[in-house]
Amino acid sequence: MAARGKVVASQITTFEHQEKHQFTPQEASKLLSDIRPKVKELIESRKAVERLHVEIERSNLIGFRTPALAEKAAQLDSLVDDLTGKIAELEDLGVEVKDLEFGLVDFPAERYGEKVLLCWRYGEPEVSFWHGRTEGYKGRKALKMQLIQP
Repeated sequence: MAARGKVVASQITTFEHQEKHQFTPQEASKLLSDIRPKVKELIESRKAVERLHVEIERSNLIGFRTPALAEKAAQLDSLVDDLTGKIAELEDLGVEVKDLEFGLVDFPAERYGEKVLLCWRYGEPEVSFWHGRTEGYKGRKALKMQLIQP
């Protein structure tokens, strides 16, 4: 049993250290045709989740516990499950969903041997910004095509 546990732990460790695909700006921009409608759905779903959550919290604060409230809670759970599934679909493409309010998506890339992220916000026509792994959206810099390597 102990040996079996070590094998599983070893497999997990190996999996965690596998390299993610490194996108070029062209690859990332090309993928936007698939990503854009999914991000739009995520933004809309997040708004619906937030509205429903506020309704439920308001009812809880004033002490209403009705069958309609239980139904709303079940609906909220379903919406959150759907949202989680949509995020997983995007992450399966190799991208990182960063912010559902603004529709921020990052694409792993490499710049002069340094791991960076190509950054796209819903509504932008193409991927034209990048930032370091720890900088985030506020650290976005204009993308100069010649600086990013595959």
